[in-house]
Amino acid sequence: MSRIARLRARVTRQRQPRRTPPWLRLLRALRIWRPNAQADRLLPILESAALPGLALYLGWRANPQDPLGLHGGFPWVWFGPWLAAVRYGAGYGLFGVVLYGGMWAQFFAPSRAAFPGEFFLGGALVSLILGEFGSAYKVQSLRHREIQEDLTARLERTKRRLFIVKESLATLEQELTDRPMTLRDALIGLRRALVLARAPAPAPAIGDKADIDALPDPASFLQLLSQACRLIEAGIFVRKSGAERWVLVARLGQNLPKLDPAHPLIEHVLETREVAHIAQAGLSNPQYNQWVFAAPLRQDLFDEVDAVLAVHTMPFMAFDDINLRRLQVLASSYADFTQLELLVEDVRAVWPESPIGMQQEWAHLAALHEASGLRSYCALWMGQARLSEDVLDEFAGLQPPESSWWRLQTHKGHLVLAVLLPIIGGASLTAYRREMIDALETILARQDQPKQTIGVDFYPVRHAADYAELRKRITQI
Repeated sequence: MSRIARLRARVTRQRQPRRTPPWLRLLRALRIWRPNAQADRLLPILESAALPGLALYLGWRANPQDPLGLHGGFPWVWFGPWLAAVRYGAGYGLFGVVLYGGMWAQFFAPSRAAFPGEFFLGGALVSLILGEFGSAYKVQSLRHREIQEDLTARLERTKRRLFIVKESLATLEQELTDRPMTLRDALIGLRRALVLARAPAPAPAIGDKADIDALPDPASFLQLLSQACRLIEAGIFVRKSGAERWVLVARLGQNLPKLDPAHPLIEHVLETREVAHIAQAGLSNPQYNQWVFAAPLRQDLFDEVDAVLAVHTMPFMAFDDINLRRLQVLASSYADFTQLELLVEDVRAVWPESPIGMQQEWAHLAALHEASGLRSYCALWMGQARLSEDVLDEFAGLQPPESSWWRLQTHKGHLVLAVLLPIIGGASLTAYRREMIDALETILARQDQPKQTIGVDFYPVRHAADYAELRKRITQI
């Protein structure tokens, strides 16, 4: 299996709904049981066998002569298979039907009792119906979760962009002389370093290569933080697969202590998956002064943090609210960029010269479609004659708030506007086309430009082949 296929499988597994039973959560809290991929596959089988078995045991305890409840007022024993069917699907519910049939054949067939056909037929039909309802509910729940996660990610990116604007406007001349670079310069440098780091890099002297495959060039990221946020000693730690040992994969400075998950600051980051520093309430115990700032950089298949940025030493004057928020923005941008880059390889292969943001957004929406079937489209706007930059910029400002757009230049020098419309249906697409054509014609009339035919093509965002079709169309214009 190729690397991109493994990454696709990992992201798809991340998106599957996981509802851990309370008894497994208790075992996990007591560190008796730890989830992994094999445990996730065995859990439905074990639970679909345990629920009917428990119901049968309770029926036997209540009435040893009739544990299946054949002569009772209500077949309570069917609750075991029905719960398994609702939770995992009709197939797992039918397992309980087979189990009850085997129990009847073992204990009742020798007495030549008549086979209770209606009893088993009714239980099997209800198991199938409940299994279908459970499957439909899980699909809808997955779709709603995907939409919520997508909107939350877009909101976080918007908040960071607003902070960048605010920080840039509030920069004074004294800060410019003291600070080596602005936040905007740091983000540009971060993006450039991460894009260049997408090729396989040699393994560093510390850490294991298998632990840093998904972290693009962590050493360069630390160097960038040292310049932009004036860090002195910091490190990036990754949890070794299948163990609780944390491995140092990149360092800044030489006197870094080992990462202790029980440290209050680190424990807070691992539990909340949020940035933390010692100025926060409850994290400023003088007994624990090894780390002053920590941020999560990656989460594993079970939404647990397995990569952490930990800062050991930074100047006192750098420990201010603006600098801490700058650290948070850079760490979040690094984590977001890394996650988007996991799926962008095949998209970038078909059109490497396209904008980086467009590649990442297309790959993200394509993965969203593959995981939950949510449709997204790319609208390619063009004119019969050349459209000026002023017209396209004003037209881009009228696009829906959730969309992303890029102004592209064709081989003949024409300018076109590519707009990615996430999670949109056919009716909304028709309304969008009608409203945007009217808006573009209004802009052309207001700027006294000759009336011309407006063209728009819609491309589904499903995989890299659709991206190749978009490139082919742009080269033909």
